[in-house]
Amino acid sequence: MSDGKSPSQTRLILAQFLFAHGIDIEALYKALGAEVADCDAEAVSHMAGIIDGVTLATQKIKTHGLDNWAKN
Repeated sequence: MSDGKSPSQTRLILAQFLFAHGIDIEALYKALGAEVADCDAEAVSHMAGIIDGVTLATQKIKTHGLDNWAKN
């Protein structure tokens, strides 16, 4: 990559984009013409885990506020 981002940084940025636009991993792969079952299981799992983490953090921030979300 020309801007020096590692693969994990790139996956995190992609996951944030997908989450922000309400796109799940399966929809992404379908849009790219690939089947999740045929894709690298580790990459799919990693992306799904990142999106799950972003989703959980967002829900906690909405419930507990920005200052207290990590405590609850």
